[in-house]
Amino acid sequence: MKLNLLSLLALILAVSTALVWGPSLVHWAFGPKSAAVTLENTVQQVPGWRVGMLRPDGLRIISSGVSDASHVLNPVQFPDIAVRHAYWVATQIPATLNKLYCWCGCENRGEHRSNLQCFEDKMAVSCPVCQGTAEIAYQMTQAGVRDAAKIQAAVDAKWAPKG
Repeated sequence: MKLNLLSLLALILAVSTALVWGPSLVHWAFGPKSAAVTLENTVQQVPGWRVGMLRPDGLRIISSGVSDASHVLNPVQFPDIAVRHAYWVATQIPATLNKLYCWCGCENRGEHRSNLQCFEDKMAVSCPVCQGTAEIAYQMTQAGVRDAAKIQAAVDAKWAPKG
């Protein structure tokens, strides 16, 4: 019985590893050799990959735009304390938020590509998903977590559609 459980666990780990790393390994082994293979161009060349799908590095977007708070709206302009706090958080950890996919759906309208961009306009004012994503990231960075993939996993657990 114990051997069967260990075999099942090994099979599950092997299949999940193949699903996550398989496309990257195939591209590395059989893809064009003339260009340097980086994670960004590997992911972009995986057929069917799009923003929001899990990448091999655990993230769901390829960071773009600015990674600083220069475009984040000034938090003091918002009278609501929760909104002000959320925009303040965006000024504190902009590089982290620029790596995180926001489940609010704004990318479907072609407006944003990262949670940071939700704070560069008034999208996050009335969106609990945008605010909640930033708060999860802030709490985790305050606890010492620097790996954006781990933060994205926590965001996914809270906000990703179930099923």
